[in-house]
Amino acid sequence: MSKFLKVSISKNDEVLLAHLSLLPFDSFQENDNGTLDAYIAYEEWTSFVQNEVNDVASMFDANVEVSELENKNWNEEWETNFTPVEVDDFVRIRADFHPSIPGFEYELTIHPKMAFGTGHHQTTYTMIKAMRTLQFVGKNVFDFGCGTGYFVFPIAKRVSPHGTIWALDILKQKIEIIESQAKLSGITNIIAKRANLEKEKGSSLPKESIDWVIMVNMLFQNDDKNSILTEAKRVLKKSGKILLVEWNEKNLLI
Repeated sequence: MSKFLKVSISKNDEVLLAHLSLLPFDSFQENDNGTLDAYIAYEEWTSFVQNEVNDVASMFDANVEVSELENKNWNEEWETNFTPVEVDDFVRIRADFHPSIPGFEYELTIHPKMAFGTGHHQTTYTMIKAMRTLQFVGKNVFDFGCGTGYFVFPIAKRVSPHGTIWALDILKQKIEIIESQAKLSGITNIIAKRANLEKEKGSSLPKESIDWVIMVNMLFQNDDKNSILTEAKRVLKKSGKILLVEWNEKNLLI
């Protein structure tokens, strides 16, 4: 049983949260008073993470306070309070202990560990909703910097049965989470692997083999943005498309 810390930040902002989500936090709680609480295992609270959090907070003139939580199974506690996410009649994301409900185009079953993005965040919800209008059916899709799979699983359902989604991230932990969730959900058209997309041909995918490249809020974290975009162009078919989402327009300067 891991010991957890609560990192309280005096301001909440979607871009701030996006920055923090790249660090090994297990969950976030957005409070009604405009503050943010982030939870992290004690052993993950390294000097590197502390410096990163302080740097991000300073960007938003926010204060940071750290407190130790009582020693209990916080994953179990969080799972107990997990509620299904319903995106119109398009997608329903439920835990494995919730009953299945008819009436949704796709239903995703997850084991809601704190480290898995579940779609409760408003921006994630909006993105999943937007996927309904995109032409993903039967396509091959590449998620650059997939994280814990916010969009991988809805897309995997959307492209099936003949399409595939490649989920790439540089962090081993993220890939393991996706593989675990895919197995639980019985989804077989997800290929998850580690990759450094700043390297030449970093994805290892063949040239002109992909219909869609998805990049959601990931360019800002990379210094060599041009190399990433070059790799996206290399793997895209001539008729392929890129879906590029950055929550802060300043991050789009390349």
